Amino acid sequence: MDTEINKKSDNLLFGVRRSIRYHLRRRRFFDSVHKTSTVLSALSGTATIAAVLAKAGPTLTITFAALVAIFSIIDLVVGTARAARLHDDLARRFISLEKSVVSIKEITEENLTNLTSQRLDIEADEPTPLKVLDSICHNELLRAMGYDRSEFLKIKWYQRISAQFIDVMEYKIKIRC
Repeated sequence: MDTEINKKSDNLLFGVRRSIRYHLRRRRFFDSVHKTSTVLSALSGTATIAAVLAKAGPTLTITFAALVAIFSIIDLVVGTARAARLHDDLARRFISLEKSVVSIKEITEENLTNLTSQRLDIEADEPTPLKVLDSICHNELLRAMGYDRSEFLKIKWYQRISAQFIDVMEYKIKIRC
């Protein structure tokens, strides 16, 4: 019985740590997109003014104006700043839960149930996770914990490239044999 509780506790802790990594990666991604969009919009806006002042021609002026509009729309529609803050908040909540898990000296069925309930409360506020990115975080955590590579999930290069945007054939992710 005691071994079963310890296994459940270890699984809970692993899942919480994987979620922390996931949300930190999402926050960094959305922060990067937001910063890139802001810089490109500012540069394009400056270039538009320079082109108008230098009478560089209508094609260049329209091109830079269109760039400003496109980058601003992407940033607005995707809501990168808001998404980054959401993932930052979720990561903080999972870190707080991790602290609660590791601070318990003697794990019992009751406090394990309470901690699992807290985890489910946090997960209820999560947007739908990207399974490939979650699998990448799974492997990253296994690597950090010193696990053998045979335990890692097999993720293809094209899945890695698109992991922050969409799940590509996530059903093909398999444990290496």
